[in-house]
Amino acid sequence: MNRRLLAAGALAFAVLAVAGCSGKTRGTANPAATAESSSSETTSRSAADSAPRVPEPLNTANITSDACNTINAAGRSTLSLGDGTPRSTGNGPSCTFQEAADPGNQIDVTTVTANKNGLQDVYDTKANDAYFGESQAYGYPAVYAAALDDRKNGKCGLFVGVTDELAVNILVQYDHGAGAADPCSVAGKFGEAMVQTLMGG
Repeated sequence: MNRRLLAAGALAFAVLAVAGCSGKTRGTANPAATAESSSSETTSRSAADSAPRVPEPLNTANITSDACNTINAAGRSTLSLGDGTPRSTGNGPSCTFQEAADPGNQIDVTTVTANKNGLQDVYDTKANDAYFGESQAYGYPAVYAAALDDRKNGKCGLFVGVTDELAVNILVQYDHGAGAADPCSVAGKFGEAMVQTLMGG
């Protein structure tokens, strides 16, 4: 099996599942709520919300089954990425995109269907992150965050809220080139292209 895919899976797990001690996780589904508990959770979430809301829910039907649909051919061309390789994870459908000219540079994208509160789940567990920075991707709320700060080593994590209930995690792992020195800019460009893809642009 590809060594980088194993490493990517391990790092993605660390990014998404670090928050177990807080009672919430980024990649593990919580037990199904009863109608009563769901109502209570909605009330408490409304009172404690800190994550910005999305301006308008994007069409996520294609990415909840195949995360390779998060970016279209035009977006891949802009980032010099080849076709994605889909895989399944406990956090949701995932896809690995490798740079066409340098497979040592790759982006792992996960549609985090295991959690149901979108970026709010990321905000709720930010105390466990090594870095946490608010941003936007083509007008949609986003957060640079990861359990380990490996940005100087070409790795950067970005969560983008595509609906108020769903976030997508973009994990850049670049070994070479300009992206290795500034991986978060690559993550931001992927986030922008993803939102435009989901808008149908």
